[in-house]
Amino acid sequence: MRPSVLDSAMQEQAPRLPDPLDYETLRRLAVERRSVRRFRNDPVSREDIERVLDVARLAPSAANSQPWEFVVVEDATMRHRVAVIAASQFPDARKRDPSFNWSVSVQPFLGHAPVLIVVLGDRRMMDAYPSVLRGNVLLRQSLANCVYGLQLAAASLGLATAWGTLQGGRPETELRELLGIPDVFTIDHIVPLGYPDEQEGARATALAPARRRGPRRRPLEGLVHWGRYDASLARSDDAVREFIWSETVTRVKPD
Repeated sequence: MRPSVLDSAMQEQAPRLPDPLDYETLRRLAVERRSVRRFRNDPVSREDIERVLDVARLAPSAANSQPWEFVVVEDATMRHRVAVIAASQFPDARKRDPSFNWSVSVQPFLGHAPVLIVVLGDRRMMDAYPSVLRGNVLLRQSLANCVYGLQLAAASLGLATAWGTLQGGRPETELRELLGIPDVFTIDHIVPLGYPDEQEGARATALAPARRRGPRRRPLEGLVHWGRYDASLARSDDAVREFIWSETVTRVKPD
């Protein structure tokens, strides 16, 4: 097995108190990280891929189970096949949920990225979790932590990502066969990785609402309840419905 490009200086070190500068850097990464669907053809170095995955593996996990493993797909033909499989159920899904803004779905764009990172979760690690929480909740929470760390690491290197979810069914079965993934693993996410393409594409109009809304976040003062829940901050059902249709990227009122 080829030794990692990461040298001993990058291995785990004893925790230390955070530097205030570290907070500002982290916040900037959180603000600037974006889900991208268009990528340039520029290759991503093996070193940068390993740097991104090195941060991902350091994520917190339930019971320190560290259930993640990664399949890195770089071959163009294989990336295309992964994208076709991941999006194979979309025609039926569009019929079942016609008001959903399917233009923002990541799966059809997966083949455009020079690298795909298929995030696996080892279901055997669920034995480490409390019996009262034995389902896949803690497994999926752990994997979500891992993917977010991956995305922040990518952003720190000037790389773009997106969040492609895969949850069972025929696509997972076909992808498992294509990539030789053992049955003990769930295929939870597929993360495209590459340099963002800032050029406007053919789908620019369809993606415009997502580009406007994506950077916006609810203000902190409306989210934090000190001591106990502050009923004055409670959102009505109507307000939540309005938020869904005016702020999320998946429900867009027609013009």
